Amino acid sequence: MTRMLDQNGSPMRRYSCVNPKASSEQENPVRRSSFAARFAIMLGLLLVFGFGSLSATAQDGTPAASPAAPTATPPPAPVVVSANAATPAPPATTDAQQPATSAPAVQTNVVTLVLWYANAADSDIIELYPLATDPGFVANQGPGAAVGTVDFPEDGSPPTVLLGETVFTTYPRPDGVIERWTWLDDFEGARPATLVMQLSGAGGAYQDYFGTATMMSRDEGGAGGVLILALRPPSPEVQAEQAADAEAPAEEAVVAGEAPAEEAVIVEEAPAEDVIVEEPAADVPQG
Repeated sequence: MTRMLDQNGSPMRRYSCVNPKASSEQENPVRRSSFAARFAIMLGLLLVFGFGSLSATAQDGTPAASPAAPTATPPPAPVVVSANAATPAPPATTDAQQPATSAPAVQTNVVTLVLWYANAADSDIIELYPLATDPGFVANQGPGAAVGTVDFPEDGSPPTVLLGETVFTTYPRPDGVIERWTWLDDFEGARPATLVMQLSGAGGAYQDYFGTATMMSRDEGGAGGVLILALRPPSPEVQAEQAADAEAPAEEAVVAGEAPAEEAVIVEEAPAEDVIVEEPAADVPQG
């Protein structure tokens, strides 16, 4: 390496001939590259946070996806219990122990009789028969002979119902009408129709029972129908009077049966007394 000396023989100082402007231009590319890197980082962060908020907003505005269909749960594995293991039986549920029961029926003393009626084949009278229903609850005439009759006299007298030994006689309402009809569409004579009458019983098992007779006519031409008797028993006062009237004839019969026997005893004793009175007078001893 060769050193440069000045005129006095001393080494000469080296001065840089580089232009300061040129030096600064050489350093600027490094600064520019670092600035660009920082700008890229900031831009990346802004993009990350910006897209994150946009995605959150999009999720809030998007309807929730339908839940996944439940997967079928496999049946539990069977548990093998040995014969010696004392395994308690599962408790029975309350529903299994208590069968379903209907509401209790309201108690009443009203008697309801349901019969089938049809026109008699040989007379102008209605006959009563037992009623039968099929599995579909359709009513019809049951087996057996007639058990009573219903008579509508041609002379206009009150209709009567004969059932066993009881005769039910109809009577008018306060307005004077006995028969009250309800026609289909309120057209007189149209069927089906319903006839309601008030009546009271005399004799037999339903003595002094009173109530209503409802005849439901199916169709014209004597097709027959259903008769319903709703009967209330007489009041306790009336029942007491009936019991007293029933006992009175029996007592009179007992008294009437005992009176001739007493008279016969008196008649048989009278001749004996006459004999006893007259005999001592004839046997007077002589002195």
